[in-house]
Amino acid sequence: MKKIVALLAMTVLSGQAFAADAIVSAPEPAPVEYSAFSWTGGYIGAHAGYGWGRSQDVNNPQASEQKTKGGFGGLQAGYNWQFDNNIVLGAEADVSFGSVKKNWYGRDENQHSPYYGTDKLSTNGTVRARLGYAADRFLPFVTGGIAWGHTKYNLGCDSTLVSVTVGKCWRGNSGQAFDTNNSKTVVGWTVGAGLEYAVTDNWTVKGEYLYKDFGKNRVHLFDPNAAANINDRNFKTKVSEVRIGVNYKF
Repeated sequence: MKKIVALLAMTVLSGQAFAADAIVSAPEPAPVEYSAFSWTGGYIGAHAGYGWGRSQDVNNPQASEQKTKGGFGGLQAGYNWQFDNNIVLGAEADVSFGSVKKNWYGRDENQHSPYYGTDKLSTNGTVRARLGYAADRFLPFVTGGIAWGHTKYNLGCDSTLVSVTVGKCWRGNSGQAFDTNNSKTVVGWTVGAGLEYAVTDNWTVKGEYLYKDFGKNRVHLFDPNAAANINDRNFKTKVSEVRIGVNYKF
């Protein structure tokens, strides 16, 4: 009996010693390493903004420069590559829907009243390169590339819009009333800058400024009261934009 008790005591004591050794020798958990955000990957998103610009018929020395403005919204998609030195190189394409325009009337400018017209930039977009520097989740960048847009111009004259004493439709106040319009897809260039921030690993928000120059583009607007060479108008179009957007990163 004494031998059995002694054997049980030795078993208990050796178990406690083994447990103590196990507790002492248990490895400590490894420290959690911080992983910086990577901008590499594709994305899609949406944007909204406001534009303002200038449009002028440079063929007609008596035509005033029109100041256009308006809102828009659209979609974008692109891809970024982040390098070991935190430089980020990307490519992006976007399309915007809206209307940056000016409705003008001769009587507002005391010029060729009662002529009227509309200069408008509607659907437009860009294909751009982006170059930025990643400060973890912040990405300031510059951008530039090709811009395209759909322009529309309206020109008309209606002597009933004003009193007869002001004038009729040119040609010694004896011209005829008319209304004509034409549209054209134009191509130019764009540059800009912005800042993007990664809210989560998949969602980012951004703000940017773009300047678009579509150069000079010839548009035919027939005016029965004008000389033949003035009917081929040559419009110069420039637009500035501020926009905010959100992207989903894959």
